[in-house]
Amino acid sequence: MFIAIGVFVVAYVAIASEKFPRHWVALLGGGALLLLGVLSPVEALSYINWETLGLLCGMFILVAILHEAGFFTWLAMTAVRQVNYHPTYLFIALLFLAAVLAMLMDSITVMLFLSALTFQLCRLLKLDPVPLIIAEVCAANTGGAATLVGDPPNVILGTTLGFNFADFATHTGPVSAVAALLLMAVFYLVNRRKLRDAHAALTDEAVREIEALYCDPLHLQLTRTGLIGFGAAVLLLIFHHWLMEWTRLPVNAAVSALVPAGLTIAALPRVNRGKVFHKLLKEDGESLLFFAGLFVLIGGLEKVRLFEMMADTLASSAANHQHGLVIALHWGPGILSGVVDNVPLALAMSYVLKDLAQSPGMPALALMVWSLALGVDMGGNLTPIGASANVVAYSFMERHHGPVGWKRWLLIAVPPTILAMLLASALVTLKSIAGWY
Repeated sequence: MFIAIGVFVVAYVAIASEKFPRHWVALLGGGALLLLGVLSPVEALSYINWETLGLLCGMFILVAILHEAGFFTWLAMTAVRQVNYHPTYLFIALLFLAAVLAMLMDSITVMLFLSALTFQLCRLLKLDPVPLIIAEVCAANTGGAATLVGDPPNVILGTTLGFNFADFATHTGPVSAVAALLLMAVFYLVNRRKLRDAHAALTDEAVREIEALYCDPLHLQLTRTGLIGFGAAVLLLIFHHWLMEWTRLPVNAAVSALVPAGLTIAALPRVNRGKVFHKLLKEDGESLLFFAGLFVLIGGLEKVRLFEMMADTLASSAANHQHGLVIALHWGPGILSGVVDNVPLALAMSYVLKDLAQSPGMPALALMVWSLALGVDMGGNLTPIGASANVVAYSFMERHHGPVGWKRWLLIAVPPTILAMLLASALVTLKSIAGWY
C-alpha cells in the first residue's frame, strides 16, 4: 500500500507542477507500479477503462475533422457578426457559445479555438482578454457538466459506474444550464463598465481587421461530413443503451463514438485524412496516453484496497446522515479539484462510490454521482490547474498576453464558481427531496 500511495503522490505532484509532460508522468508512474511488483502487466491492462479511451478517441477524431473544416471559427464569427461586434453582446455570446459547445464536446477542444479567437477580438477592441477567457473557461466547465461527453470527469464517472448520455443530460443537464446562466450573469455584472467603455471606442477599422483575420472560407464538404458523423455519434450515445437491449449487440459508449468516427474518416479525401490524423497524434494522443497511465496509477490504489477503506470510513461516519454525505460529495471533491486536476480525482472517487454503494443505508448511487460530477466539474474552475481546459487557456494567455498569475485567476474565478456550486448543491438537494435522480 505504501509503495502504491508513494508512487501516486509523486506522480500527482509532478503533474500539478506543470513542469513535466503529464502523459509521460502518468505512464512512468504506471510503469513504476509494474517494476515494483504492485501490479502485474495483466492487472495493469485490466484497470484501464477501454470504453472511456474509445469514447474519447472517437470524439477527438470527429472534433478534429470539424476543426480542420474551419467549422468552429466560422461558428464563433457568425455569433460575433450577429451581435454586430458590440462588446457587451459579444461577451455574452462567447460565454454562451463556450457553455453550449462544451455540452457536446470536450471542453479542452472548446477552449483551444475560443482562446485564440477571443484574444484576437479583445486585442482589436482594446479589451483585456484575461477576464473574458477565464469566464469562458468557467462557462465551458460548467456547461460541460451537462452531458456524458462534456467534461472528462463525466466520461470517467459514466463509463465506470454505468451511466449513459441520456442519464447525464436528464439529471445534471438542467442543473448545469441554470448554473451556467448564473455564472454568465455574475461575470457580466463584474465587467459591464469595461464593456461599455470598449463599445464607445469601437471603430469600423477594428471591425475590418477582425474580418480580415478570420476570412478563411468554411470547407463545406468537410463540414457536412463531420457534422453527419458528429450527429450520428451523439444519437448513438443517447440511444445506445436501448439499442444494446434491442439488438443484443455490444453497442457501448466507445462503439457509439468510434464507429461514426471511423466511417467519417473513411469518407474524407486523403489529404484531409492525413491532417486529422496528424492533429490526433500530436495533440489528442497525449491526452489518451495520460488517461491510460492514470488508470493504471489509480488501479494500483484500488489493488491495495485503499478505496474500499475510504468507502468504509465514509459509510460509518454517514450512516445516519445520508443527505450530508450527498452534499459532502459535492463540496469536498469540488473544492479539492481546484487544488488538483479533477480528472484523477473523479477516477479515484468513482472507485469510492462503487464500494460505497454496496454499503447498507447509503444514498442511491445515481444521486451521489450527480452530486459528485457537478462538484468536480464546477470546482475545476477554481484554479489554473483544476481542469484540463484551464491549463489550455492559462498556457495560451501566458504565451501570448504575458504573466497572469494564480492570484488574478482566483480573484476572477472563485466568487462566481462558489455561487454556481451553492446553486447546484441546492438543486441537488431538491432532487433528493423530490426523489428524482
